[in-house]
Amino acid sequence: MAGAPDRTMRMESPLAPRMRINGREVDYFCGTSYYCLHGHPQVIEAACAATRRFGMGPGTGAAMQIYDDLQAALREWFGADHVTYVISGYTSPMVMLQGLRDDVDLVLADAASHYSVRDAMATLGLPVHCFRHLSPESLAEALAEHVRPGQRPAVVTDGVFPSSGALAPLPDYVQVMAGYDGARLCVDDSHGIGVLGDGGRGALEHHGVEGPRAHVAGTMSKAFGGLGGIVPCDRARAERIAANAGILRGASPPPPAAAAAGLTGMRLLRETPEMLASLRRNTAHMRQGLRDLGFDLPDTPVPIVTLRASQRRQGADIAMLRDHLATQDIFTKLTPAGGYSDAPDEDSMRIAVFSGHRPEQIDRLLTTLADRL
Repeated sequence: MAGAPDRTMRMESPLAPRMRINGREVDYFCGTSYYCLHGHPQVIEAACAATRRFGMGPGTGAAMQIYDDLQAALREWFGADHVTYVISGYTSPMVMLQGLRDDVDLVLADAASHYSVRDAMATLGLPVHCFRHLSPESLAEALAEHVRPGQRPAVVTDGVFPSSGALAPLPDYVQVMAGYDGARLCVDDSHGIGVLGDGGRGALEHHGVEGPRAHVAGTMSKAFGGLGGIVPCDRARAERIAANAGILRGASPPPPAAAAAGLTGMRLLRETPEMLASLRRNTAHMRQGLRDLGFDLPDTPVPIVTLRASQRRQGADIAMLRDHLATQDIFTKLTPAGGYSDAPDEDSMRIAVFSGHRPEQIDRLLTTLADRL
């Protein structure tokens, strides 16, 4: 037992299920590196080797072999003609939507969409309307109210919402959109890619709604252990992106080290399917254990589990639970009411499950929570 919790987390070792923070060895259940590839020795060595070979970056638009290698791996992963690779995952929804700007007339977005989506929509010069969070009924109402005959709507949402871990009901959205010619589904799936779907292509694959009118943007900086935004597309869409997205002309690419790290992370996931199997076992273990403690949680493979007082009939002091875990060197994240893009209107505790968490680590978290419930 280490005394009062420190709410500022200063990392002092590579990211891992068990790591050093604030001078303490802790069980780490925070963040978004679901396979902890950011701390994997092979990923770190690949980044170092790329830096030694290529330096910190091209400093211009010059080509580098590492980008070509990553492009080939991404095309294979997504079964796509091309995958646009940009400086950050935050900018990937902008690139995706700007590539569609000439093909849509207005945008309808989940009201709790990520900040990256909100900033991206502002660059389009198109009318934007919001529908209620996770509500196909509200989307149907918004389409009926705002779409005029002949107009082509884009429906925009996160695939996995980052604070709550909620899955967008994409099949329901597709059904609602079916009556609108030219409608397109646009998903910011940074937390789904590499985690959901048998091929790791994310929420669209998980829900079985992939297709020519379904578009996705994602990141290398979560499941894959790298850095940079990705937008899989066909050749025609890649040309539209190149023509419309100024970031491709005006911003530097991610550093070669980031490209090499992400490439190595993808290879490790391909060569070690046990990583995904372990992530899903651990996620199911955590979710079932929390349900056994009285929390009403959905049964999904999303490795983001969020606890709120309203999920439990007997209630719970969420801030107290988070602090109690911290005193036992178990770190989770407390999000204040409304404190993130999709955060609920009450305090919540976000628990990130990793493939590398040992079952006894999960059991220790559950037992420590049970002590205060």
